[in-house]
Amino acid sequence: MNTIKKAYRSFYSRSTILAFLLLVVFASIFFRDRNFLSAPNLINVLLKSARNGGLLALGMTFVILCAEIDLSVGAVYALSGVVMGLVGQINPILGIICGLMVGVVSGLLIGLMVTKMRISSWIASLAMMFALRGMIQIVARRSIAIENALLRFANTNFLKKTIPGAMSGISIMIPIFFILTLVCMYIGRNTKFGMGIYAVGGNGEAAKMMGIDVTKIKVKAFVCCGFLAALSGIMLASGSGSATLSAGNTYETYAIAMCAIGGIKLTGGEGKFSGTFFGILVYFIIDTIFTYLPSGISVHWQSVIMGILVLISVGVQSEVLQSLRPGKRGQA
Repeated sequence: MNTIKKAYRSFYSRSTILAFLLLVVFASIFFRDRNFLSAPNLINVLLKSARNGGLLALGMTFVILCAEIDLSVGAVYALSGVVMGLVGQINPILGIICGLMVGVVSGLLIGLMVTKMRISSWIASLAMMFALRGMIQIVARRSIAIENALLRFANTNFLKKTIPGAMSGISIMIPIFFILTLVCMYIGRNTKFGMGIYAVGGNGEAAKMMGIDVTKIKVKAFVCCGFLAALSGIMLASGSGSATLSAGNTYETYAIAMCAIGGIKLTGGEGKFSGTFFGILVYFIIDTIFTYLPSGISVHWQSVIMGILVLISVGVQSEVLQSLRPGKRGQA
């Protein structure tokens, strides 16, 4: 029995990394004629991860680890870009700040509704999602063009001549994505806030008895989630040169899926930010693989595969396997 437990613990802590490596091997073999492991393709996977919801998943990790959820991140993603575009026409710096404040204020309000008004995070964030989507239509009737050079900061590329085949180089969004991932990992492992997230998500009542301010921890988690969603929306608008009103539709479900694939326990208190990172990569590698498949194969199969992956990930977390899990929750 001890051998089984040891094997399961090893698999449980590395399953997402193993899935990532297997997908890379599979893709490199079956799409060798497309040079899947070439620099341009790998850069494209990383760029999609940074631009199309990866930061939302990192932010969602804060909230899920607290045993809560935030369904408003897709709306924050869209509204932040619109606000940046509108206010940025007056002052670019103020436009970026106001765009980020969309996420901060949204997260703060949801956190207060959950902690002070005792409203379920599902209901509070769902109401915020509808409100923000409505605000998008109120403040803008059409997509907002981003033309100011400062507001186009995410369109910056570097290492254009040092990477073979990568004509445009590496987008600045990729190092931003890596840096923020490392920051989140540091917070989860080395700060009182990070330790508090795991304690609150694992057992809120016990956390209170330990002297942890549960209200403060949850509000901070929602603010972090909103901030990263807003930053992601700003980078999308900045990189594409346009703030689209429909941006981020259903992205909240993608973010939750990436967290689940990354081994984040959806009932809270267990998981790693590094796991979310690899969950994001797994998601976008599958997305890339589907772009290589023959046109006769429906892209809707991608949703089917993602659903199966999420189901497997949640199944691994099930109470049936609880006795095999490590006693200590992994942090990072």
